[in-house]
Amino acid sequence: MPEASVAIITRTKDRPLLLRRAVESVLGQTHAGWLHVIVNDGGDPAAVEQVVAPQVERYAGRLIRIDNPHSLGMEAASNKGIAASDSRYLVIHDDDDSWEPAFLEKMTALLEASKPPVAGAICHSVLVREAIEGETVTEKAREDFNTDLLAVSLAQMAVRNLFPPISFLFQRAALDAAGAFREDLPVLGDWDFNLRFLRHHEIAVLPEKLAFWHHRVAAGEADYANSSMEDGAARHARYDTLIRNELLRGDMDAGRVDIGFLANYAAAARDIVPGHLLEERLPPPVRATLDGLRGQLHHAEAEIAQLRAAHADQQDVIAGLNRQVEAMYRSTSWQVTAPLRWAVRLTKRLTGRS
Repeated sequence: MPEASVAIITRTKDRPLLLRRAVESVLGQTHAGWLHVIVNDGGDPAAVEQVVAPQVERYAGRLIRIDNPHSLGMEAASNKGIAASDSRYLVIHDDDDSWEPAFLEKMTALLEASKPPVAGAICHSVLVREAIEGETVTEKAREDFNTDLLAVSLAQMAVRNLFPPISFLFQRAALDAAGAFREDLPVLGDWDFNLRFLRHHEIAVLPEKLAFWHHRVAAGEADYANSSMEDGAARHARYDTLIRNELLRGDMDAGRVDIGFLANYAAAARDIVPGHLLEERLPPPVRATLDGLRGQLHHAEAEIAQLRAAHADQQDVIAGLNRQVEAMYRSTSWQVTAPLRWAVRLTKRLTGRS
């Protein structure tokens, strides 16, 4: 097997329609020094085989496939894929996400040029809204997700997650300090990992939209739903609190002020900020949905403003015409009224009336 600088970990379970796109995303990279680890987490092995078998030549020995007999969960699947590979860099490429072809080339170049304490890098992301319609993935809309992010702050990460896994490339050696993914977390495992990562390392930012975070607005079968769609905001809120409580208890038990106090201070400050900022408590897909609705509202408001402007223009035209008619009446009325007045005066004289 060729030496790889990047191990790409893909977690999947019974989603061949999406996995096929993820495989193409990996095989289409301009950077060739990668190893693709597909962890089939309790899904049908035959479904994965149908996707990867036609790509054997293109993989050229750069594929490792793991079939878990039973599902271990997303974070356990990540850890298993990491343990089965050997590389300098790691990235989680879930089966429903995708990259621009230059993602690995540009991101590895950024990390190669960076110095400690930088041990990871993200790029800007695009949120892609799509629907599963039969055997077809139909794109509904896309919008920028975090293109205003120019630096990754530990304090901001303590408030909420700032980027999706598909955009994050990091050094394998960073796991020594940050630790592995927490296998007991069904959601928010990436946020928990990112917090611990930033506790020890810096993350560089490449301000280019190279990663696509796909979100199903209509998933069809349950297997194709995003993890954030399963229980909604309530589940995320529950585990958000659990993680913060555990971190705080760790600080209290150790008699220190550390990331637990930071995470809980951030949550407390978040709760007293103005109402329009409380959206940061929502999961990223929900916030993105709200942003999309605002965009539609702003578009509708702009159309209404245009209609009002056109109506005002029409009113101005009508008013102008009225003024012209009135001016014409004033300029011509004497031609009609003068003879009448002369006739009245003549009549009065003839009849002897004053």
